[in-house]
Amino acid sequence: MKIKKTFLFLVTLIGGMYVSSAQSLLEKLEAESSKDPLFTLATFKSTRISIGHSVETRKKNVFEISVMNRFWNLPKETSNAFVADKMSSRFGLDYGISDRLTYGVGFSTLNSILDNFLKYRLVRQHDNGPNKFSVTLFQSVTYADKKTYGSTNGVDFSDKLAFTTQLLLARKFTRNFSLQVSPTFIKRNRVVSPLDDKNQFALGFGGRYKLGNHVSIVSEYYYVTNPLKSSKTYGAFSLGTNWELSDLLLQFKLTNSGHFVEDTFITQTKRNFSFRDGHLFFGFHATFFLQL
Repeated sequence: MKIKKTFLFLVTLIGGMYVSSAQSLLEKLEAESSKDPLFTLATFKSTRISIGHSVETRKKNVFEISVMNRFWNLPKETSNAFVADKMSSRFGLDYGISDRLTYGVGFSTLNSILDNFLKYRLVRQHDNGPNKFSVTLFQSVTYADKKTYGSTNGVDFSDKLAFTTQLLLARKFTRNFSLQVSPTFIKRNRVVSPLDDKNQFALGFGGRYKLGNHVSIVSEYYYVTNPLKSSKTYGAFSLGTNWELSDLLLQFKLTNSGHFVEDTFITQTKRNFSFRDGHLFFGFHATFFLQL
């Protein structure tokens, strides 16, 4: 009898020690796992909010194939064109060199502009850590071939280059709502008029509100601190919707700018956002993602 009691006592003691040790181990594992940062996902669904870039970069070895279109009417012009009087497009290809670094290249039919850029995800927002914002660095170089400087006589290759540097700062406040602020510096090697500055500064604002699992509203506005003096310009504004279809993203927008690259639509938008004839551009943007 005493042997049975002793045996039961030892079993209970060992079991208690095992449970205590297991609980201690679980507590340590939970503490360690809580230290690992959980990165905030999908601050914006695409690498672009609407007309401008977002903080998002492509995943490693992912291709993004995009086609952007703008349609618009000319005021007081009788046209037999179907849907719109004029149309312009940009064809682009982005590639994720790493999860944080993306390279992109594109060609715009309006003014025959060739653009290429690099985006680097410097800081990622945490769900459970100290980083409350995402920060991405953006640098682009564009080459404008036609109609930018009037006559091309005496215009060198370097004169047709423009550079855009942006610091993209964004925060995902809730599951459905995100905001971004984009301090921007634009430099041109040549300007049309001596009245204009070669260096311009702007501040962009963008937002996204998710209406459902696959549909969201997006909007952007850019304020230029030192606009062109040779012609009247306005801040670029857009309002639209994004529709997600698996590996395909469709964007529909109304904007007052027909340009596609930062150094043109931010500083050279010559129409105010209004519903008067010739003031609005309808934009359609299709993006397809391809994983290698």
